[in-house]
Amino acid sequence: MHLTLLPQHGLPGQPEMALHVAGDTLTIDGTAYDLSAVPEGGEGWPEDESPFIGPITRMNGKIHLTVIARLGDTAANDQGGPWVLENASGNIALPAQRIKETQ
Repeated sequence: MHLTLLPQHGLPGQPEMALHVAGDTLTIDGTAYDLSAVPEGGEGWPEDESPFIGPITRMNGKIHLTVIARLGDTAANDQGGPWVLENASGNIALPAQRIKETQ
């Protein structure tokens, strides 16, 4: 799966987004989105409220999509996204810059 992640801070105390990719299924915070119905060369559009931005496409057998990536309290303010993950699979760790601890 080809993921483009747009980093965005969540509300204070809100947990960071959890992502998992298994084949054509993207699980976000425990909700599975089965994207297998998107045909080769075709596209689908998110319905209702979802974390997806823009069309969901399939090119060369690979799903391409953009997601708002909710960051937690330990993420630094300036992230410099978007982040592009070409071959996302398994549990996805957000590549966020973290707040440096001061002593």
